[in-house]
Parts: sequence; C-alpha cells; structure tokens
Amino acid sequence: MTDQTIGHYKILDKLGEGGMGVVYKAHDTHLDRFVAIKVLPAEKVTNPERKRRFVQEAKAASALNHPNIITIYDIGSDNGCDFIAMEFVNGKTLEEWLGQKGLRLGETLKVAVQIADALATAHAAGIIHRDLKPGNVMVTEVGLVKVLDFGLAKLMDMSEGREENTTRTMAMDAAPSTELGAIVGTVAYMSPEQAEGKTLDGRSDIFSFGSVLYEMATHRRAFQGETRMSTLSAILRGEPKPVSDASSSVPRELEKIINRCLRKDPARRFQHMGDLKVELEELKEDSDSGKLALGATAATNSSRRSLLGVILTAGALLAAMVIGIAWWLNRSPKRVSAPVLTRLTSDSGLTTHPALSPDGKLVAYASDRSGEGNLDLWVQQVAGGDAIRLTRHPADDREPAFSPDGSKLVFSSEREGGGIYAISSFGGEAKRIADGGHNPQFSPDGKRIVYWTGERYFATLGEVYVVASTGGAPTALQTGIASARYPIWTPDGQHLLFLGRQRPDIASTSDDSADWWVAAVSGSAAVRTGAFDVFRGSALDVSLPDIAPIAPGGWIDDQHYVVFGGRSGASQNLWRIPLSRTTWHVLGAPERVTFGSGLEAKVSATADGRIAFVSLNEMMTCGFSQ
Repeated sequence: MTDQTIGHYKILDKLGEGGMGVVYKAHDTHLDRFVAIKVLPAEKVTNPERKRRFVQEAKAASALNHPNIITIYDIGSDNGCDFIAMEFVNGKTLEEWLGQKGLRLGETLKVAVQIADALATAHAAGIIHRDLKPGNVMVTEVGLVKVLDFGLAKLMDMSEGREENTTRTMAMDAAPSTELGAIVGTVAYMSPEQAEGKTLDGRSDIFSFGSVLYEMATHRRAFQGETRMSTLSAILRGEPKPVSDASSSVPRELEKIINRCLRKDPARRFQHMGDLKVELEELKEDSDSGKLALGATAATNSSRRSLLGVILTAGALLAAMVIGIAWWLNRSPKRVSAPVLTRLTSDSGLTTHPALSPDGKLVAYASDRSGEGNLDLWVQQVAGGDAIRLTRHPADDREPAFSPDGSKLVFSSEREGGGIYAISSFGGEAKRIADGGHNPQFSPDGKRIVYWTGERYFATLGEVYVVASTGGAPTALQTGIASARYPIWTPDGQHLLFLGRQRPDIASTSDDSADWWVAAVSGSAAVRTGAFDVFRGSALDVSLPDIAPIAPGGWIDDQHYVVFGGRSGASQNLWRIPLSRTTWHVLGAPERVTFGSGLEAKVSATADGRIAFVSLNEMMTCGFSQ
C-alpha cells in the first residue's frame, strides 16, 4: 500500500504486521504530522468478530489518556479499508531491545515502572489489556514507554461468569503473535486463568507483566516449550527457572516481586497494579541510590532450592509404578528392539486409562489421587512435573483420548446417567457429546468420535456409534455381526477396527466367532482379520472371561502394527501384531513388547511407537450392592 492514500493519510512505509492488522507509517496531510496507521486487510473485513475487535481496540485505547499509552487520533473506513490512525512512536519494541542488547537493571526498572503505571490507569478505567508482551511495548531512544494494542482488551464486567469475559484465542511463534481462535492472548505471556478460559480481571495482566519483567531481568522467557501445548502446560503447572539462577546480578527484592506476579493462584499475586507500581518505584529509587544488594543471598537461596530438588527427586524414585510409557528406537518390521520404559505416576490409589497426546509430550489419565473417592481426569507432561487436574465431578470420569491437534480430550463419565464428554486439554467446562458409551476416540481428522455401548465389564452384546466431535445425533456402525466393542480408528480414518463376535449367545472370548473385525464407517459388512486364529496358535490365552478382553489398543511403528494387552501364563504384557491396511488381514505372528510380571493393560499409542499403559501390581476385586 506504499504511496497510496487512505482518507487524508498518505502511506509511507510498512512498520509491522500482527493478528489484528498491518501497521504503516503515514503522513497526516491535514495536520502535517507522522502517524501510525493500522489497516484491517479487506479480505478479513468479512469476519465480523475480527472487525469488531479492530474497532474495539480504537475505542478501548482512545478512552485512556496516559503518557505511556499510545494515543488514538482517528478511526475510519475508506474504500473498504478499515483503519485506526494513532500516535507514531519513533523507537523500537521492547522485544527488539531485548533481542539486540538486553537491558541493564536501571533500564529494566525504568521501563517496568512505566508499563505498570500505564496498566494501573487502564485497570482503573475498567480495561484489561489481555495481551501484554514485549512486542506490544514501544521504547524510544530516551527511554519513554508506550503500551500498544489494546485490541484484545475488554471492559471488565462485574457480573461473574459472563461468556464475553472469557478468553478466545491463542498463538505461538518464535516471535509471539496474537491470532483469533479459541483463547485470546499470546501463549508465552498469558496467565493460567487465561489459558483455561476463565473469567479475567486485572490480576491476569499482573501475571503477564511478571512474565515480561522476568524476561527483562534474565533475557529469557519465563515459560517456553517446544510447542504451544508444552508452553501452556508450563504456564499452568510449571515454575520458571529461579531468576537468581538465570542472572546473579538481579537483586533479591526484584526476584521477590517477579515471583509474586507469577503465582498460579491469582489470590496470591499482587492484587492491584497500582500497588505493584509503588513497589517498583521504591526499588528503582534504591537502585538509583546504590542501596540494592546483589547476588550473594540470591545465589545461596538458589543452591538451597537445588539441593531440595535433588532430595525430592530421590524420594520420588522410591514409589511404585502405576502408569508407564515405552517406545522403540531403531525399530524394524522384523524384530522388536528393547523398549525404553519410563514411570510416569506413583500414586497409592487407582490411576488408570492413560492417553498419550499425538506428539507424545502429554499424558492424560483417570485417577482417584484427589482422595475424594472418585476418578477424575488429570494431565501431565511425559518429561515430568506435577499433574493438572482437569475434572472435579463426584461421578467417575475415565477413558480420556486426545484430539489429533492435542487441544481437546474426549472421555466417558458416569455423570448425569453416563455419557461421552469433551473438554480442553488444559481444563474448563466439559461438554456432553453423547448419552452413554465407553472408550471414545477422535477420528484422525478430529471431526468425529467413535465409542461403544453395552456392559463395560462383561461379555454381553455391544454396539459401536459414531458422532460428530461437536455433538449431535450418533450413527450406529453397520457391521453385519452380533456384537462390536472397543473400536479404534484405522489410519485412513474411513474404517474402524474392533473386537466383535458373530454369535450373540456366547459369553466368553473362547467363542470361535470372536475376532478383530474391520468395517467401513460409511457402512459395510465387517471383514474378519484372523487375529484370534493367530493368537490361538501362539502363547496368548484367548479363553479368558471377557472382563479382560484382547482388544486392539492402537497403531504403532508407522501404523503397520497394532499394539494390545494379552495374557500369556501368569502375566499380561503388551504385544504387537502386523495388520494389512488394504486387506485388513493379520500378516504375521504376535510379538511380545514388554516383559513385566504384573498386569499391563489399558494401552494408548502414537504412530511413531510410543505407548502408555497401566501396570497393576496388586490383585483387585470389585463388588456390587443393591
């Protein structure tokens, strides 16, 4: 658009681009001054939500009159181009300052005080920024700060639970940007409550401010993962590396301020940005006068924390395994190489039904670890760390499974008479998808969910259903056989592999019609794989009561093998078997994958060969009461 004119503004140069529009340097021909013009691209004007936020930015920011907040001059539309004309700041973003040379302590405090003052004014006017990050802070050569982009700000509503106060979008790049989608904000700097889609107040900005302040003090991000999901996980349950470990020159008083800003619980943070500004002003005065003590005490505290971490880690290794994960290196279709096993949980109660995220970085499971007498869903990083509790319902929630992009979980629950529910991978309100059902699984494209109905623990008839992942009327899978249970999607997303039987009157897997079957989702006669004939010719026992069926667990090894739990002798281990993806027939003998002495079951697998499973080391009984 260079050299074009919008209204009475002549476009000179492009300054930058973000989720809410493109910014240009322009000349105001009426008042003969430079301005910054933010233009919403014409092709995006058709999105009413994007346009609403664009206009909202101008209105929110124009209501704020403060030397550290960008001044809005005009808002208009010209030949289909919606634009905002604002103050032109001759400087660099804080992100650029940090990337080029970093900031000294005095500069850090000078910038921090100005940001805090700007946000305190906004909060007093009832406006939350919601997207504070280094890229939204301009710093001039003389150190004047201007806070930009109140485009995600919303007037604080004093009524609790208003849907418009919840967050909506998230994005994560090397240089964080903001995009429209499900949660508003930039992942690396958002608060835990923002990441969970909860109602926000000014304390959310305080957390984001703490993340920015941490980065200014240490020259590294407080929360940074390899993916958007791992970054969100770190924000929700992780703690950043202690400031004093990252930089020995940071005074302990500043470290305490940063730590208080980054409390997970909003009630334990600073409650008002004005109070935080006062703390920073006093710290700046002490810094300017040379009264601040650096280094030694912080380093000592850091050493104590490190020693405590070693002690706690050593103690954790004494616990017994409940959920494990295994994967194979240098895999070959001709042999099973030695698995690498990693214990993931060590609860004393029941922890079961693990589910791996598609990238293998997260594991979700059902557990009674809360001590409240029921199963809830929990999620944690495979690499280690505390678990996040996702559900808090007195009924049992179990059998979670991740969506293909890892952003959602589907699970079965006993709440409200039993049903299939979906929930964000990082918590929030669960949505009922279907009535009744067990073992739900997302399709490879994430658009459908499969589950089965019938008695969970005994060999009665079962039926498989498919429903849209957003909910709606479920469709029964037409198989042509009497019973179908434990379905999993085939890699093509067009078929389902399941445990089935032709005869409805046999209540045991010793039935010679019991087998793994494949049927098209669109409806077709089921194809028998021949798996059970192969099992009967191996060491696997297929004459067990149906409370522990040999059901397919998941596809591994580039999706050419199916992994499952099967009993041989006194132990139950994980096995794999090759299966043709054209004829759906078994291509070879089953191969044992694990060799534990307990009961290894409840398999979840990723295509690259990572498997999560439960290892039960004690006999369990169940009873029923009238």
